[in-house]
Amino acid sequence: MSYEPRQFWEQRLREHFDLRGTGETGLSLAYNRACYALRREVLERALREAHVALAGASVLDVGCGTGFFTNFYLERGARVTGIDIAAASVERLAAEFPEARFVRADVGEEEIAERYDLVNMFDVFFHITDDWRWEFAMRNVAGAVSAGGVLVYTDVFSPSASELAHNRTRPLVRHLDILQDSGFKLLRVYPTHVQLNPDLGPIRFLNAVPALLLGVDRVLLAAGVPGGRRNQLLIARRGA
Repeated sequence: MSYEPRQFWEQRLREHFDLRGTGETGLSLAYNRACYALRREVLERALREAHVALAGASVLDVGCGTGFFTNFYLERGARVTGIDIAAASVERLAAEFPEARFVRADVGEEEIAERYDLVNMFDVFFHITDDWRWEFAMRNVAGAVSAGGVLVYTDVFSPSASELAHNRTRPLVRHLDILQDSGFKLLRVYPTHVQLNPDLGPIRFLNAVPALLLGVDRVLLAAGVPGGRRNQLLIARRGA
């Protein structure tokens, strides 16, 4: 079956308008909450170490989904615009967060006209499976960052090995080439998970105890254990 992004995400978010919809639909809500708790902690660290002030900042949340990161930035005093490909996202979030602005758009096809102090994009790029649309989206999202602003997003940053029709990853060097061409300086790449999120193979039964995996990952990440070929967070700053 071919992958039609608008249809895929519309159906998925209408069926699961919670963290399973933007995370792992086959695992529990508790598991997905643990994954997102760790993502939030890694994001907080990245922004703190980059000395990013969020109060009053303009933020674009690309692929705003069920609003986890929209809420993150609103709670910290940012002015937030959310973009998502699915009407299910835009309609629900507009009602939930009237202080924010939401737009239905596909960043792989439709140019972002405005500029923002920070652009946030979690787990979106590897769902853009066509290379030309992916490169357009990369340049489009990078171009939405104001001079001196910050781009933060997640990816696996490896040659694609997924058998899923809606996943295709690219190596880090391809990302960095476009970012450098767009005037960005890489600040750092952070692993976001070690045991949470990947396929645990013969010990996958541990997915039933996400609190344990969350505790283990917190210790491993604090110790500097690399995430390997797992989800990572990239933060880069655009030149003034």
